[in-house]
Amino acid sequence: MILGVSPSPANRRGRLSDQVRLARVWLPLTIVGVVLVHQLLIVPLGGPDFRFWAQLVFYSLLGPLATFITLNWIAREAGRHERAQEELARLFEELRISHELLGAIQDVTARFAAAPDLETMMDAAAGGLADVTGARAVALVVGPAELGVTQSVALPPELQADALARDRQARERAAADSHATASGETITAAGSYTVLSRPLAWGGAPEGSVHAYFAAPPDERAVEAFSILAVQFSAAAEATRFRTRDLLTLVEVDRSIRAEGNLQRLLSTVLTHMMARVGAPAAGVFLANEEGILRLGASVGVARGAPIPAPRPGGGLIAAAAASRDPLIVGRLDEPQRASAGPLLDAAQSAIALPIWSQERLLGVIVLAHPEPDMFNEVSVPFLWLLANQVTLAVRNASAYLQSEELAIAEERSRIAREIHDGAAQLLAVSALKLDLVAKLRDKEPARAAAELDEVRDGIRETIRELRRSIFALRPVALERHGFVETVRRYVADFGQQNDAKVTLEHGALPELSIEAEAVLFRIFQEAMHNVAKHARASSVTVELGTAEDGMAFVRVSDDGAGFEPEQVSGRVTTAGGLGLMQMRERVVARGGRLELHSRPGEGTALFAAVPG
Repeated sequence: MILGVSPSPANRRGRLSDQVRLARVWLPLTIVGVVLVHQLLIVPLGGPDFRFWAQLVFYSLLGPLATFITLNWIAREAGRHERAQEELARLFEELRISHELLGAIQDVTARFAAAPDLETMMDAAAGGLADVTGARAVALVVGPAELGVTQSVALPPELQADALARDRQARERAAADSHATASGETITAAGSYTVLSRPLAWGGAPEGSVHAYFAAPPDERAVEAFSILAVQFSAAAEATRFRTRDLLTLVEVDRSIRAEGNLQRLLSTVLTHMMARVGAPAAGVFLANEEGILRLGASVGVARGAPIPAPRPGGGLIAAAAASRDPLIVGRLDEPQRASAGPLLDAAQSAIALPIWSQERLLGVIVLAHPEPDMFNEVSVPFLWLLANQVTLAVRNASAYLQSEELAIAEERSRIAREIHDGAAQLLAVSALKLDLVAKLRDKEPARAAAELDEVRDGIRETIRELRRSIFALRPVALERHGFVETVRRYVADFGQQNDAKVTLEHGALPELSIEAEAVLFRIFQEAMHNVAKHARASSVTVELGTAEDGMAFVRVSDDGAGFEPEQVSGRVTTAGGLGLMQMRERVVARGGRLELHSRPGEGTALFAAVPG
């Protein structure tokens, strides 16, 4: 404000120099004029004595008076100039101090913004307040006051209780919608302090307070800096809270996608997170089929059993969003837009629709609805878009899972058909032929007929054993329920009883395995055991579980059976397990593991498979 009314130094210097330059002209002229007036008009008025004394008095006074007036005027102007320079220097010093203070505040707030978490931010806040304001001690109380002072700088024990007491007062002021800085005094055994206190609030609720202790009363700059930094810390803490909340939401959604196998429940979970983010009471996701028809896949906040039409391309809010790759925000829905989604938008005044795409294919449209107008804006779109991408991933995973499940079912059906054809069907066909032969030989060659009948009886018993092996192989495996080691243990116990073999299980520590890794390792183990039952004719089997030298989990199945030449069967598909050695190796390698097989005719077989977690 002073700078607005004070002349600049250049103007000051220009005015003084101009006046001196003018004085060089008008001052001599004035003196000459005064002398002429005196000599021509005043001196002739008297006699010789008068003229003598008039000239003596005139010239003895004129020079000193003119010199006095001139120097007095110069001194006055020079004094004004010096005062202006002093004022300018004072203002410059104030600006310099203010600039340094502003720079220090900006540096501290930059550290707020760069802090990855609230703890780092509080450390920067406490240290920054002490540095900028010159406070002797600083106390930050964030969260429940029962936990004590959260962060401090040079805070002696005798001031901790004082800080907590002032925290209660600050929270009460914040609850009464008073967030101004309060000043007070406190006296301890170490001396007296002036205290500045201010509540901290974010999300519309008081979350704590900040207190600075000064050995002497702080000046206005320190008070102003304290208030600015407290406000900036509250804003930065709220921004960090939002970032943390969004990150936790993304982590939770990602965990749900990995753990939840039911697509509808997964979609409901994601919709719930999206609704909480923008305060929407209703939401739904429409999924597109191969013909492009959108049908409701999941909804939250909509009455159960309420019929929701299937939007088709060509009209309505959902169809308009489906035709675009960008979010569609409608602040005020009209009647045709509400009617396009049935009960989902019946009571809505505003909505946001987010299309979800996979490359060039439309997967669906997510719709969030609110009964109040203009409740959605561009600020929340980026985070909603991230969650929508998670829905894209979930839908793609579900489609891939369905396809893999269909392929697995087809493969299992082929395996069962092949097993029945190559095993039980062949044995039954042979038995039927022998029974026909027995019927022909019964009267002519009863002894041979009896022998053939014994072979038929043995063949049927072998068929029964084959069918039991097939049924055993088809039994569901509860890996998720019992865990990998316990499932292997149960399988080994049942296998020994079913195949009249001694099976020993040895296991050490295993690394943490994902569900996929467990499934692959167990499947290889199961196939190896099937092959033992089908081909090895082993009396003893050893199963080992543990951790290999490279950190991968492994299973080793060794038997004392007939053995074979691996080169001769590596490309075949076994009848018991459904996987040949080549397919077994491909499954393991696809998981980043390795498979080894050692076998010789008459020396048994050892299969080793290892996969990373």
